[in-house]
Amino acid sequence: MMDICPFLKDFFKQANQPEPFSQQLAFDQAKGVEEMYNLAIKKFQEEKKFKRKEFISPLIEPESEPKLTERKINISKKQPERNSACWDAADLNVGTEESPMRTEGHCIWNAKELAALRQETQKKHAEGISQKIQLSFLNAELEELNAKCRKIEADFENAERELLKSKREISFKTLHLEAARKDSFGKDRELRALKNDISEKSINVKNSSEALQQAKQLIQKLDLENKDLEEVVKKLKQQIEAGNAALREKVKLHYKLEIKKIQRELEVVKSELKTEKFLHARNNKALELLRKHFSSLPVSSTLDSFKIGYL
Repeated sequence: MMDICPFLKDFFKQANQPEPFSQQLAFDQAKGVEEMYNLAIKKFQEEKKFKRKEFISPLIEPESEPKLTERKINISKKQPERNSACWDAADLNVGTEESPMRTEGHCIWNAKELAALRQETQKKHAEGISQKIQLSFLNAELEELNAKCRKIEADFENAERELLKSKREISFKTLHLEAARKDSFGKDRELRALKNDISEKSINVKNSSEALQQAKQLIQKLDLENKDLEEVVKKLKQQIEAGNAALREKVKLHYKLEIKKIQRELEVVKSELKTEKFLHARNNKALELLRKHFSSLPVSSTLDSFKIGYL
């Protein structure tokens, strides 16, 4: 039983060693199991020590035994030639009074000494029986302690299995958490790519809006110039009406040339404006489709599904 403590210490020393990715839960469980079994072993050892004192204390008797027994044993050792009948009468537990009287004629011991010898023999016999009872009781205690030891070992094996199960669960959860983190990192990269794409589209829309604004300003400028030309035309008409026909024709010709030039410029501006409007409308439509597409797609979709081709 004393060998279990080093085994537990070695086991919990191995269980408490740090593992990758911080196995704090396994460390706490192992520490709790270690404390529980240390308390159980300490309590078991205290009970064993207390019971051992209880069983050994009756065996420790004072050594001041009667000197008569030692003296008689010494006398018996010094006189081996005595009659064997005297020893038979002393060893046998005779209940009648005739035996001492009969042995007095064959043994040098008197009846009092024989009675004392019989009493001492009975005492030794009783002590032998008491020791057998104590031995039987100690055997029973040993069986009980062995049963407790087996129970503690079984509990320890169960705790060891529970600890192994907990380690496996923690390992599985660690792998699951690692996979979730990798998936999260991938989604973050996709989200950043989408944000960059949206930023580029926003810049394109902004540039298109600025170009459209410039086109509107150009149209306004051309309208002002057209009005000025109309005023000039009116003045020319007045001059033509007041002047000669040649001048009128010349002015008309010049006017027509200017009008054609302005019309060509106006057509070019209108064409550019139309193109800008078309591009602006197409960009707005593409942005709207992109917004609807983003709102309908899950977060885990890949970046390739968000590519949009522009003409």
